[in-house]
Amino acid sequence: MLIRNTIFLGKSKKKTGNTRFMLKALQRRVEQVVFLNLPRVKKYYFWTDYRSVILQKILKQNPDLVLIYSKDIPYSVLEKISSKYKTAIFFPDPDGPSDQKLIRYGALVDYLFITNKTHLTDLKSKGVKNPIYCMQGCDRDTHRIIATANKKWASGVAFIGRPWQENRVSLLQAINQRYDLKTWGAQWREYDLTCLKTRVYPKEYAKICYAAKIILGCDQSFELEGYFSNRTWITLGCGGFLLTNYNPGLEKIFTKGEHLEWYHDQEECLALIDYYLKHEDRRKQIAQNGYQFAHTYRTYDHVMDEIISHIENSHSAG
Repeated sequence: MLIRNTIFLGKSKKKTGNTRFMLKALQRRVEQVVFLNLPRVKKYYFWTDYRSVILQKILKQNPDLVLIYSKDIPYSVLEKISSKYKTAIFFPDPDGPSDQKLIRYGALVDYLFITNKTHLTDLKSKGVKNPIYCMQGCDRDTHRIIATANKKWASGVAFIGRPWQENRVSLLQAINQRYDLKTWGAQWREYDLTCLKTRVYPKEYAKICYAAKIILGCDQSFELEGYFSNRTWITLGCGGFLLTNYNPGLEKIFTKGEHLEWYHDQEECLALIDYYLKHEDRRKQIAQNGYQFAHTYRTYDHVMDEIISHIENSHSAG
């Protein structure tokens, strides 16, 4: 089975968002792609049942595949199309078995692509038809090195994100006491940390990666095999030196001290910050290696090719 005609559903934003990056890669991979922007459909068809509008657009297109980002499709529509068309969801978040809505959706679609390996067995046991591991990536056009001499973006250590969990807050507070730290993202003022910008767009992200000596990663989970936030690929794709927390399986993708660096606890993180601030040449070489690695092996073109090829090959084998 060759997939030539695809409908892609998601929530797209003009300036940012993984949906947009996946859409661009899908358009390069498949001959015909129709994108249904869920919020826009709701807005334009407020006077009628937007679910019927989505269903009719899918039926009219008669696609080889309906690809959905996260859960960006009404469940009633998914129920009606799942027996008629090949359906797949790409779910980027690490919630997995705790997300009851995802389990309901996963029981209907033919393929559920998730970003960690730990949840595969649990999801299968709860009725998800076909959970598959698939990493995220960087965008080959957007996530690039953008040089800047503006000191606004420069720092010894930079963190881009929000204070979602306690370990992230305590780590950044400890770093702030010892080093030149800049935090980018909402809500940091609540923890006595400077919030330089509540939302960071791709070009700004790239400038931070260029100007900051160390980009800090502190993902939501320390226990999910194969999971690391998309910040990992984006930072490498923008040429940043990434120091991130260790998650199981990280060493199967990257080489420590070659593509990036990782830590296991706060003490080790502080020691590595101290080391790499003093060893500029090695830090820059690792950043360069990481940049080349990301753009060679894990852009969204690679992500989309992996998804489409898996579906095509699975269908042929079946």
